[in-house]
Amino acid sequence: MRCKPSLFSAIATSMIILAIAPPISARPASPAMRLQTWKISQQESPPLPQTAALIYVAPRANPNGDGSPNNPYPSISSALATKPIAGTVIQLTQGVYSAETGESFPIRLPAGVTLRGEPSVRGINTFINGGGKFISPSFASQNITVLAENDARIEGITLTNPNTRGTAVWIESGKRVAIANNTFTNSDREGLFLTGTADAIVSENVFKKNGANGLSAVGSSTGEIRNNIFESTGFGLAIGQKSRVNVSNNNILNNTDGVIISNLSAPTLRNNLISDNKRNGIVILKDRKGYPTPDLGTSTNLGKNIFRNNLEKDLNNNSGVTQVAVGNELDPKKVAGDIAFVGESPTAPAPQITSSSIVSSIPPTLRSSVPNNNLDNSPSTVDTVEITRSPQPNFTVPITPPKALPPSSSSIFVEPLPDVPQPVTPKESSWKSSPSSLASSLPYPKSSTPLTNRAQDANDILSDRDPIPAIPPQQIIPPRSQYIASDTTSPTLPSNPSPSPSTIPPTYTQPLQIPYNARIAALVPQPAIDKFPYLVIIPSSDEESLLRVRSVVTSAKIIPSRFGNIIMVQGYPDRDRAEVLKNIMRSEIGLDARVVHQNSL
Repeated sequence: MRCKPSLFSAIATSMIILAIAPPISARPASPAMRLQTWKISQQESPPLPQTAALIYVAPRANPNGDGSPNNPYPSISSALATKPIAGTVIQLTQGVYSAETGESFPIRLPAGVTLRGEPSVRGINTFINGGGKFISPSFASQNITVLAENDARIEGITLTNPNTRGTAVWIESGKRVAIANNTFTNSDREGLFLTGTADAIVSENVFKKNGANGLSAVGSSTGEIRNNIFESTGFGLAIGQKSRVNVSNNNILNNTDGVIISNLSAPTLRNNLISDNKRNGIVILKDRKGYPTPDLGTSTNLGKNIFRNNLEKDLNNNSGVTQVAVGNELDPKKVAGDIAFVGESPTAPAPQITSSSIVSSIPPTLRSSVPNNNLDNSPSTVDTVEITRSPQPNFTVPITPPKALPPSSSSIFVEPLPDVPQPVTPKESSWKSSPSSLASSLPYPKSSTPLTNRAQDANDILSDRDPIPAIPPQQIIPPRSQYIASDTTSPTLPSNPSPSPSTIPPTYTQPLQIPYNARIAALVPQPAIDKFPYLVIIPSSDEESLLRVRSVVTSAKIIPSRFGNIIMVQGYPDRDRAEVLKNIMRSEIGLDARVVHQNSL
């Protein structure tokens, strides 16, 4: 009975509250409730994903798979055909993903999508093997396995492209791309290629036994290359054009050369172990005056790169520019070229020559005969870095170079192969007599339009990776001859004690002797396999040029071609190494080397 008053009291209190409070229907709905009501009313339309979608793929699974764990898609291509949105993770089960299992190459990884295998073991049981044709805006026809777009991620996969010129992963101007915990192995050319304005983080990967390079960074690529292993490859890393990647905390081991730096690139190298390479640890190739300009350490930011047991040189600076390298562990006896071991900042690039300075170097009376190209009155669309020839204060009319033949219809040339130069005798000329030859000889950069959407076949040639000013054809000077007077006592010369004035005395040419240059020869890349589709040639056939080439590449020889006799320097299975040798021939030997495909000769 003592509980009844409490029960009645509670009931009375509830009735008072209900009487005072307005009915719920009379109050406006809160924003949260309105949002919930909208969601309920829109259930027929799929809502935006709040978390990353996870879809599954297994090679040769059910052709009607739906991407669930128990019913995965049968191929990566099938999963991508569903057009996954940004944030989607494509989870691969163990196995081999190839054309035989239904893959269509190249695999185009959309923006924001992750392709994942086994990150904890770097994909040792998850393989993607194969490649397909890709038309690159930078380098024309390519054969690649995966093309990664903005914000894409690849992790935990073993990637291989065994096709000719095959590259496993290609990043063409993709931003914020992550490549992590993968294995890149046995590709015909390289594991990873960064070009255009690519910006990527490449970490915790293994690059092993690729045909040309473990990683190539060209174009204006940037990003971080850190905590990777590069081993048993031609070049561990090849960094060129205008790339400015940061290379840190990597193990670069047992390659032919550890790192090749060329063109106008300016990479930063910190805390790398560069060891047991068969030739050089780091090679800096000569390009334009004042380039390249890598950051190998300064007094305020030490390099801390460790060089050990490299067979020839730890640091081989062949650029002709003093490079600053402070705070690295290396053998001073294994350093070639000019190296400064103190310095507050890296080597500064050479000053750029603008188009206005070129025009100002032309005499005013001749400017009217030279094509304007908007150099005087409007901003130039040409990158001024490419213009590197210094204006000549005393300009002389050059010898007109041989007429260039057009390239083959089945080939792509940035630089057409000219006729073989023949000895010429310069003629006296005046400024007024040859305005056309003057205009053609001015150092205007060649315009280059990216080759896109062009039908190509397996014999296509890659476009040149960087427009390098060609050394102009030089007047060929015959070898010096020495007249030896006849001697009746000499058993080797004909006896002619009194030659008549009309008789032309015999001349004997002293053979040229050009010693073997071991320093430059050490920079020449060695062929990887016994197939040479890419040839480094010299459009000349004179003896002196051949001897100059043989001072570096002893196997060079003169071969016939549709352009006449030319010097074949050396052949390579990939274009990358051929480009390196071409640059060496131009910068060190002074010959106008070209890279052509063997089918073009």
